[in-house]
Amino acid sequence: MATSHSFSPAVLHERLLSRLRLRHLKLVDALAAHSHLRRAAEAVHISQPAATQMLRELETLVGVPLFERHARGMRITDAGRLVARHAHMSIDAMRVMSEGLVALSAQAARPLRIGAIEAAVASVLRPALPALHQRHPGLRLGIEEGTIEWLTAGLRGGAFDLVLLRRPARLDEGHRFVPLRSDRMVLVAGPLHPAAQRKRLRLRDLADSRWVLPPPHFAVRQALDAAWAREKVVPREHPVQVLSPQLLRIVLAQPDVVVPVPHTVLDALDDAAVVVLKIDMHAPIEPLGMLYRADDASGPLALFIDFLTQQAAGRA
Repeated sequence: MATSHSFSPAVLHERLLSRLRLRHLKLVDALAAHSHLRRAAEAVHISQPAATQMLRELETLVGVPLFERHARGMRITDAGRLVARHAHMSIDAMRVMSEGLVALSAQAARPLRIGAIEAAVASVLRPALPALHQRHPGLRLGIEEGTIEWLTAGLRGGAFDLVLLRRPARLDEGHRFVPLRSDRMVLVAGPLHPAAQRKRLRLRDLADSRWVLPPPHFAVRQALDAAWAREKVVPREHPVQVLSPQLLRIVLAQPDVVVPVPHTVLDALDDAAVVVLKIDMHAPIEPLGMLYRADDASGPLALFIDFLTQQAAGRA
């Protein structure tokens, strides 16, 4: 089997466009879900020999193994995980297209598909929804929360009409980003932390604390790393790395824990369990805003964009 490294991205893209079939995507999506060839074949209503042949075709097409066979089923490879993720998004995009076509034929508006990162849910959507419902009671929304990478891929593939996230490093052609909320990093701890009641802190005063650190590509982590680099100190890492507001309360009950979070997610945290530390630190992060395809900004989507723009300016 020739590996995908034998092809340039452009050549592999053309191979996929000319030879990839939707049934390949359905099978790899089912295999990722079931980790068993027979159950995946049943899920897509084909025989097991047909599924074996189809998987062989797909692996030959992409040039790398997607699943490893073992006695109790199948184990997905890193390449398989990548293909399965995009297969699922493609299938989801087809479902959205189907809903739109049926809605058009029935002369009914389909729901807008809105994606958002956690900070945007807390600081953009939650305060906006009551007024949005009052002003546009007929506007229908389907809202999903996810990572920036998943949301941008979903927007690119047509699974979302608009996504709420931080300003991207670059914009795809035809996409438009409108900032809605500036943001900055803040440091939070539990009420029992020794620094919780202090009126004035420096970052070095927290050097002995244990830090719950977001992944390196998160904006708040990059702001924190820059701040610690100026102090020439590496923070002590807490063994549990958790981003969920529901679980942070448990971690912050420990008296030596500090967590860097965007200011925009404070509303999602439990006031009784969280103290914002009083530290003078310049740590801006990329603003929150809405990303959408400019050609799609009409009808209900234009109403939603206009409303969020006015809400951000304090006019809604």
